[in-house]
Amino acid sequence: MKKIVVLILCLSISGFAQQKSKAKPKTNIPLIKDEPKPAVPILTDADELLEIKSNEPNPNDLLDITVTIPQPKTPNAGQSVYNEIGLNGEFTFNKKIGFSVNSPEGDLVSYFYLNTKNGNSMMDWKGLKEMLTETVEGEMTQIKNSNNDFYQYTKSSEGNFAMKMGSGQSMVVHDLQTGMLSKQFFKTFKKTGNKVGKVGGNKYPRVKYSGVFEGKKMSIWLSHPQEILIDTKFTYSISGYWGLGFIASPTGKTYMITGIEGEGVSIFMNYIENTSANFSGKGYKPMGEMMGQAMAQNSVEMNAAMQQMYAEANAEEDPKLKQLKLQQIEQTEKLLKNANSNATNFSQTSDLQDAPFVKDANSEDAMVNYYNMMLTSLDQSIREHQLGLKEAQENNDAKSTNRYTCLINCTSNEKNRLEKVKAQHIKILSQYKNDEEKRDEKINQLMETQGMPMACECE
Repeated sequence: MKKIVVLILCLSISGFAQQKSKAKPKTNIPLIKDEPKPAVPILTDADELLEIKSNEPNPNDLLDITVTIPQPKTPNAGQSVYNEIGLNGEFTFNKKIGFSVNSPEGDLVSYFYLNTKNGNSMMDWKGLKEMLTETVEGEMTQIKNSNNDFYQYTKSSEGNFAMKMGSGQSMVVHDLQTGMLSKQFFKTFKKTGNKVGKVGGNKYPRVKYSGVFEGKKMSIWLSHPQEILIDTKFTYSISGYWGLGFIASPTGKTYMITGIEGEGVSIFMNYIENTSANFSGKGYKPMGEMMGQAMAQNSVEMNAAMQQMYAEANAEEDPKLKQLKLQQIEQTEKLLKNANSNATNFSQTSDLQDAPFVKDANSEDAMVNYYNMMLTSLDQSIREHQLGLKEAQENNDAKSTNRYTCLINCTSNEKNRLEKVKAQHIKILSQYKNDEEKRDEKINQLMETQGMPMACECE
């Protein structure tokens, strides 16, 4: 219908953006918070370890491995984490990190780039396609900044597009969190006694620390940071993909994270080397601009559609049906007003969390209005069937009488089903507003079990 042209347009554009961004990796690779885990050879090259420094929060659990690279006396990493680069900006990287992943779902070897000044990391197309199981049209490059915002760049036959998937938090909050996580790690994770020295081609002597994070067991392998010293006035962590990178202790000592294990998955750094890599976001069209142009092109048609809806409602002779049509117009206008507001934000940010209907999916008010609009539509259908039944009875039309009676009962049952789904959906949004993973799991379960409408077989 014309009245939902803009809605379909918004959904198709945001859906296209998400489809481009959700190509599945070969393995279910978690970030550092998702803990990894398998077996690593336990060696005893104790000559690689020096005496533990006593100035750390828990001296018995801290590590100091010597390498020939001299440590800087002043911090040289992390000072630019607050300098956000826009979608069409220029990105540079000074480290290349190779890694391997082992998991029950498969193994892989790839690499990413890291900027130790601002915390940006990049998976270019050559590295990223090693992670994909599906054939993806064109080429993709993904950049993650220090605030865990993801930028994705896609080259395709339809053009070059860019979009953002924001973390939804401020840099201030993020860097406060890195400090708290540093304290938590260095106070709760314990040295296991397992260590790997310079044997079998291993370049990075490391020591294993194990603990519990977010209720799950995991292990982190720490190594000498080489020439990197994090400036803790700005952040306590400079890490790239899969959590590999650098972490500072509460006293300001920097360590390199060279391995992560947990829940059947292990991720290890194979190498880290100096490099000079860059990427330019110029020439990529932000998805938000596309949305803004599409909304502008359809505004005239949308206004005409709304005028037609008003005309049909005002021409309705049945008072109850007229009231229902006007009620649905009001609900539609409310929905579109909110969608247009989100579309304006999305046109400026190209951030999927601002995209119409993506942002509203977790809003109780927006979902209540959405369900109410569908319920009003069902009430209209019921009223139309009631009017049809009345006319059939007046004309002694037994076949039509049976048909309209069936439709009234069927549509009423569908309304009851939808009202129950609405109540459960809103309850889930309220109950798990601070637990996105659980909320999405519960909503998916609800849609799979009760989300399908019932078809009427009344012919």
